[in-house]
Amino acid sequence: MPVNRGDRDFLRGMHRNLSDGALDPTSTFYEPIYSELPLEDPVGRLSTLIDFDGVESIQLFSGFRGSGKTTELRRLKRGLEDDSQDYFIVYADALEYVNPAEPIDITDLLIALAGAFSDALEPMLGTDIARESFWARFTNFLTNTDVRINEAGLKAEAATPGKDLLGSLKAGIDVKVELKTGSSFRQQIQSLLANRLGELKNQVDRFFEDGIKQVRAKHGERTKIVFLFDQLEQIRGTRQTEQDVIRSVERIFAVNFDMLKIPYVHVVYTVPPWLKFVLPAMVQITLLPTVHLWNNDTERTRCEPAWTVFRSLVRRRLGDVGLARLFGNDEAIRQRSVDRVIDVCGGHFRDLLRLLRDVVVRAVSLDALPVHSGLLDDAINAARRDFLPIAQEDAKWLDEIARVRATALPNTDAGPVNRLTRYLDSHFVLYFVNADEWYDIHPLIRGEVTEVMQAAERAAGS
Repeated sequence: MPVNRGDRDFLRGMHRNLSDGALDPTSTFYEPIYSELPLEDPVGRLSTLIDFDGVESIQLFSGFRGSGKTTELRRLKRGLEDDSQDYFIVYADALEYVNPAEPIDITDLLIALAGAFSDALEPMLGTDIARESFWARFTNFLTNTDVRINEAGLKAEAATPGKDLLGSLKAGIDVKVELKTGSSFRQQIQSLLANRLGELKNQVDRFFEDGIKQVRAKHGERTKIVFLFDQLEQIRGTRQTEQDVIRSVERIFAVNFDMLKIPYVHVVYTVPPWLKFVLPAMVQITLLPTVHLWNNDTERTRCEPAWTVFRSLVRRRLGDVGLARLFGNDEAIRQRSVDRVIDVCGGHFRDLLRLLRDVVVRAVSLDALPVHSGLLDDAINAARRDFLPIAQEDAKWLDEIARVRATALPNTDAGPVNRLTRYLDSHFVLYFVNADEWYDIHPLIRGEVTEVMQAAERAAGS
C-alpha cells in the first residue's frame, strides 16, 4: 500500500529539493566546500590570476562531469561583479556555436568567440556593437574573400566566384547555424580561411576592441572585461570521432594558443579536462577535483572534515524536519542512514543527490515513513547496477588505478586518453587533490572489479 497523500506531497517536495542542477552561490542549497575544507579554492585562484594579469589574460578552467563546474563558474562571476575593481562579465555558451561531436579548427573557435561575444553583449548594452554585429562583419569579410553572402539574415547565396569553394551550398542557409551544424560548409570555410588566418584574427580582434570601447563608454574607462566562454569542455566527440576531436583540440591549444588571446579581455575557457593528459605542463588548467571522503592510504581511512561537509549538504537539502520524517526520529538511526548513502557516493555531490532522490522515489511504495534499511539497500544496489557490467579489460585498468592511486595511463595517445576520460566522466575513476594529486575508483565498483579480476585469474589457471 503506497504512502498517504500527505507523505506523498512531502516526498515530492524532497525530490524537488534534491535536484542536481547548477546552483547560484547565493542559494541556500549551496555548500561552500572551499571555505570549509583544506582545499585550494579554484575560483579564488582564477579570480587572483585575473586580478594579477592586468587588462587581459587566458584562463583555462575545467572539471569532470558532476564536479560542479558551472556552479563554481557562477561563483566566479558573482565574486568578480561584487569586486570593487569594476569588472564587466560577459557569459556565453559555446555549445550554441560549435558542434561537440566533431573536430574543431582554430577558425571555428575564433568565429564562435566573436559571434558569441556579439550575441551576448548586444542585449547587455542595449545597442548593436559599433552599429554592426560580428555576423554582419563576418559576412563582409567572406564577401571580400570571394564568398557571396546575402546581408539580410546572413543567408548564403548559391554563388562561389573564383575557387568555387562553396558550390555545395543552397540559397537560404543561415551562416551562424550552418557553422555549427553543417560539416561540409564548415570544412569549406576552414579551407577558404586556412591561408587567411591572420586576416580572420585581425577581424576578430578589431571587433572585440570596438565592443570594449562601447562597454567602457557606458561603464567607465577603468572597466575590466571578463568573457566566460562556458561548455567548451563538452567537446569530446562520439565513438567514431573521439580521436579526431582530441587531436583537433590538442592542436588548437598546443599550436594556436596565442590566437586565443583577446586584446583587453580576460577570457575564461572551460576546456576538456583531458587536456591535462595530452598537454602536461604546456598549458595551466584550473581543474576541479572531487572531494575525497577517504584518505590516500592503504585502508582508505575516513576524511572526517569531508564527511562533515557532506552531512551538512544533506541537511541543507532536506532540513531537520525532512531528515526526521524521511529517516526517523531516532538520531543515531537517522545518522547511520545518511552515512550509508554518503559512504557510497564517491565524493560526488551529484551521485549523492541521485542516490537520495532514488530513496525518495522508492519511499512512495511504503506503507508509511520513515524508510527502512532494506529500501536503502535497494537504492544502493540500483546505483551499483548502473556501473555494470565491467569488461575484463576495463577491470584490469581500474584495478591498477585502485592499487597505485594514479591514472596508470600507458601513453597519451588519443585512444587511452579518451578511455580514461570516460572513466572519469562516468565516475568509475575519481580525481582528488589535497597535498598531492591522486586517483581512485568509485566505492560502488570496488567489489565488482575485484570479482572480475579473480574470475579472470581462475580462468587463466584452469
